[in-house]
Amino acid sequence: MTQVADLKFDEHCRESVLVLRGALLDLYREAGADLTKPQEVARRYKLNKNLTWKVAKIMQTEDAYSAVPLIPGAAGFEILLEAMSKAGAPADVVARVRAAAEGFDRMIEIHTGDRATLELALDSMGGERPLEMSRKLAYRGNSGIWGIQSEVRVTTQFLAPNKHDPSLLDAALVGGFTRIRRLRPVPRWPVFQLLRYNDDGSTPNRVEPMPIEESSDDSQAWMMRSFCDGAETPMHVVDSASGTTYEIGDGPVGKTGEFSCFFGYTEQGVVSRYRDEHNQFGELYSTVSIPTETLMFDLIVHKNLTEVVNAEVELHGRLWGNTDVGLPASKLPCADRVLDLGVGANLATPLVPRYSEMVRTVQERAGWNPSEFRCLRLVMMYPPMPSTAVLRYELPEGPA
Repeated sequence: MTQVADLKFDEHCRESVLVLRGALLDLYREAGADLTKPQEVARRYKLNKNLTWKVAKIMQTEDAYSAVPLIPGAAGFEILLEAMSKAGAPADVVARVRAAAEGFDRMIEIHTGDRATLELALDSMGGERPLEMSRKLAYRGNSGIWGIQSEVRVTTQFLAPNKHDPSLLDAALVGGFTRIRRLRPVPRWPVFQLLRYNDDGSTPNRVEPMPIEESSDDSQAWMMRSFCDGAETPMHVVDSASGTTYEIGDGPVGKTGEFSCFFGYTEQGVVSRYRDEHNQFGELYSTVSIPTETLMFDLIVHKNLTEVVNAEVELHGRLWGNTDVGLPASKLPCADRVLDLGVGANLATPLVPRYSEMVRTVQERAGWNPSEFRCLRLVMMYPPMPSTAVLRYELPEGPA
């Protein structure tokens, strides 16, 4: 016979929740309580509305893990059971609920020790919204640890067939952050990089990108200065073998030093549309290098690139720098999905002021007709930092 302590955590947790759920369903049925009307149950049995709402949600959810944060403590259960007993619930049914609640508490004691650790473990394992609690906590913690935060991380990738050779793709990129704020003096911080890799790790031949907005100042070369706002911030350019990094300099702490900055460029014939010996997938990245409340990652593609429509989302922690996307341990649970906004959609969003104007500026610079482009949008709350969100699609075979 399998001992309780020998059960795997996920199995034991699910079993204990479902046993409790079944016992509560019997209790409500015997007491004549309507689980779909928690406010009425609260009035009829003189119970706290918050308690009856939580119990109703436990009974209605099919996901055992999602029910865990709703399960009352021992005192709450005793209040419920006393009220239901007075309403005529049989003693054996009341006893089953009490035993099931005690079984749930034993499961916690065996596997995690306390409720807080249990909820953290379940959040990490996944469910309907994996890491939701952990990501929010991490945002606040990382903001304090690193002394910097932002409101929105913006990445907008554009793809279109090259006019002269449709087997190649023209591309453009806009990247940036809104409302960067320092929480303590921060000497320098990277905000933008120009890097590219094949999906087999090799470095492709680089085509020199063209800035969206011209500038005679090398430190401003890729900046879309007309869309930046807030406090003036020094910018430092760091060149390396793998690319170019832009770092913001120090500035005032708090709201007086708050600013938004954007960078952008276009490229022609930069990659093949089709698969080859180096690339089986198209992968577009958004790297989160500052603790941020929201990631908005748009993939704006020509309507003829139908292979991109089914792009999937992956989220990778940055364990070892720029080379860790693809390491099994770096892949994080992620339930966020791409939303297809359609062809020629109005892309205005409250997340980013003047965003549709920014997109039109890029399309005009590249000579593209906005009505021919589809937008695939990923919005992720509290993306982990440091991490990389990947939009990944299978490259098609080339024409015969």
